[in-house]
Amino acid sequence: MKRTLIVFITVIFLTSCASDFEKSKAEQQRDALAKQLEEIKYGAPNLLSDARKFFQAGDIQNAKIKLEALQSRHSDRPEAAMGRILYQEIEEQESWNNALSSQEILATQNYLDKYANGKYSNLAKDRFKFLKLANEEKAYENAQKINSSRVWTRFLEEYPNHPQSNSIRKKIIDLEVDEIFGDRSTGRLPSFDRIGGGYSSISSISIKNDTGCELIVRYSGAETMMIEIPVGGKRNISLSSGSYRIAASACGANYAGTEQLFGEYSSSYYISTSRY
Repeated sequence: MKRTLIVFITVIFLTSCASDFEKSKAEQQRDALAKQLEEIKYGAPNLLSDARKFFQAGDIQNAKIKLEALQSRHSDRPEAAMGRILYQEIEEQESWNNALSSQEILATQNYLDKYANGKYSNLAKDRFKFLKLANEEKAYENAQKINSSRVWTRFLEEYPNHPQSNSIRKKIIDLEVDEIFGDRSTGRLPSFDRIGGGYSSISSISIKNDTGCELIVRYSGAETMMIEIPVGGKRNISLSSGSYRIAASACGANYAGTEQLFGEYSSSYYISTSRY
């Protein structure tokens, strides 16, 4: 009875060892298969192929992820070199998509700056012209609505070749005169000294700048004009005779007054502490 028990225990032990061995072998085979599958999935050819498929499907984000993995894992493979070329194509496409999805002209300008001779460069140029015209019209309507010298000045800075640029420049001068007249801190402008008598349809004015600063003088009336005179300088101008509102700026201060011009005049501008 004792011998039989020993044999039975030995058989159980041998069976257990065989079971562990088979289990270990199966695990090794499973691990090897998983490794092979991973190598196939993340191999250079598959990563490049997957990136192309994602790109063709319009999935730029996943295409870039695949190409970044390709560079990280297989930077020395020929597929990596092809992947870098594809990555550049994807970045251009991404830039163009951004331009198409935005009404801001800057997005299209960014594409043209980076891809002047790119795949979509001709389309981008057409889009840039379209957006610039649309933005110009919108900016013009906005300037008309606000109608301030500052807004119109900014408009001309952005669109210097606008068809109405000459009339806008005159509008700016007229608005600056209005704004200076409307400012409570504006000083009083001295009257011109008339030279000789008689009436003339054209008035001649001689102006000397004795302010100690650059002098800007604006005329709004029968004509619109702005002149700039350096320190100590002198200017002679001609204007159609008539009623004028005149606004001058020097040394950070503004001065305003009205004049009836119908002959020859002379004036020396200087800083005044009185208020208009």
